[in-house]
Amino acid sequence: MIIPDTTQTIVAPASAPGLGAIAVVRLSGPEAHNIASAFLKPLSAFKKPRPGTSYLLKAEENGRLLDKIVVIFYRAPKSYTGDDMVEIFCHGSPYIISRLLRLSIANGAREAAPGEFTLRAFMNGKLDLTQAEAVNDLIISESAASHRAAITQVEGEVSSRIRKLRGRLVDLLSELEVRLDDAYGELPALDSEAFAGRTAAAAAGIKTLADSFEHGRHLKHGLRVTIAGAPNSGKSSLLNRVADSDRAIVSPKAGTTRDTIEERINLSGFTVIFTDTAGISPAAEDAVEREGMRRSIKALKAADIILWVRDISKRDSSADRRVAAAIKRAAAPGTELIKVFNKSDLPPARGPGETAEGISISCRTGRGVDALKDLLVGEERKMFSAESSSVITSARHYSALLGAHGELTRIGGLVGHGPEFPLELAAEHLRGALNALADILGETTPEEILGRIFEKFCVGK
Repeated sequence: MIIPDTTQTIVAPASAPGLGAIAVVRLSGPEAHNIASAFLKPLSAFKKPRPGTSYLLKAEENGRLLDKIVVIFYRAPKSYTGDDMVEIFCHGSPYIISRLLRLSIANGAREAAPGEFTLRAFMNGKLDLTQAEAVNDLIISESAASHRAAITQVEGEVSSRIRKLRGRLVDLLSELEVRLDDAYGELPALDSEAFAGRTAAAAAGIKTLADSFEHGRHLKHGLRVTIAGAPNSGKSSLLNRVADSDRAIVSPKAGTTRDTIEERINLSGFTVIFTDTAGISPAAEDAVEREGMRRSIKALKAADIILWVRDISKRDSSADRRVAAAIKRAAAPGTELIKVFNKSDLPPARGPGETAEGISISCRTGRGVDALKDLLVGEERKMFSAESSSVITSARHYSALLGAHGELTRIGGLVGHGPEFPLELAAEHLRGALNALADILGETTPEEILGRIFEKFCVGK
């Protein structure tokens, strides 16, 4: 996406496509009011429109009534984009919307690119880049947690934390710059150890924010939970229980599930993506079964949490050991493993020493399933409680924070490695860290990156 010409007036529907009671068509740019006046009547509404006031007008095409509409006028810079804007609220007929767009374009507007209204808001200083990116996250949020993560960023809480961190780095850099400019040596020598300590404290603050990404990505994209276990241990029954539906086929015959089955579920305001897998078999007999095994291993690799389901009414078996080996080989570092002992409504064949390290449930009666659900989202709930301020949900932000942290940690390594503390090198590392933080806010972001960010938006936003 090439950054479009912001001097042009753009138009797009700002409501979802399809039939609806009301739709919104948005015009933004220096000629927005003039273009709208070409087909909205009466013209007296355009002489001195009161910004933010709604007007009941008529949309006409070739002198014939198209629709009676409600219009709100905005004057720059007091609008979402920072430009002059007109928002037209019409009946949600696709025909009416298409004619309003056609009339706007015929009178000088250009169809907006995806995200172009928010791009203009960013370029006009109404939002920084972190807030602008969060607008799209807000639109696509599916759960209370993802909504809360997005709204805190739109409101500028993440930006505020980053600006405070930048302020600390600017103070540190100024101490170096003033000494680099001190040609006559009038200033006292820098206390390099104290300076390195303050730099380390700033680095720790950046690392804390970066570390929130582990939970932040769960809030944005959902927590991936893979259900693994021996054939007939109750994997599909567990999926059906947590989904509260017959999502997977359940049969007493082993090997019923031959493919992975995925289900998105809202648990306590968090999106959790459960994946039921085929039972791990020592030797797949046909191509379909081999593909099922491959997909099971792939699901294990992608999991944030693995639920290892075992039948509590049966002793440990070779099938259980095969699953344990597959999990050990496939699970990514840091993946949480929860041992689930199913069929607790039957007489147990496993001792307390074995089951104490897991959670006992019964998919038939539902016993223990609610406790398992709470266990799955417990850490996310603690991380993003109502009192939590903000978390990082963007991989781009995470990468930039790690870059800033790396620059600062290198400064600590400069202490004690020579007769004098290298002011120029330390200053260069601080500038690198500042540039990384500035990139998050969009102060130094290249056009190519901006294009990739905004092309993910829907048209009209």
